[in-house]
Amino acid sequence: MTRRYSQINRRAVAAAIIQMDESWIALFSDLGLSDLCYCDLFTHMWLRAEQALRKTDLYAFMPSISRRTAVKYVQQLIDAGLLGESGAEHDKRVRWVTLSEAVSTRLERFFDQSFENYSRLGKA
Repeated sequence: MTRRYSQINRRAVAAAIIQMDESWIALFSDLGLSDLCYCDLFTHMWLRAEQALRKTDLYAFMPSISRRTAVKYVQQLIDAGLLGESGAEHDKRVRWVTLSEAVSTRLERFFDQSFENYSRLGKA
């Protein structure tokens, strides 16, 4: 069986992944959000920015932690103003959640840096 990619290619991808993680930490650690479960949450939310997201939808966006921990983390983000929360007019039990502008701005910087890192793959 022939290898599709060389060890050099694999090492370049591994280095890009590490750079991506380090970029996340550099951009979000001052907010106490260096754990990559926040990367998962914010990325899922950003991809669905045009959709109304219920608070309960968010817990599945953090698959590396328990639901109980996800509930706690989401509430902490709301309390800190990093996520916006509003009530639904039709049902007071439903809570809508959005990314704050500050988080969206940092997240887009993170995506830009990640794109630059991955764009370099295969050009060396």
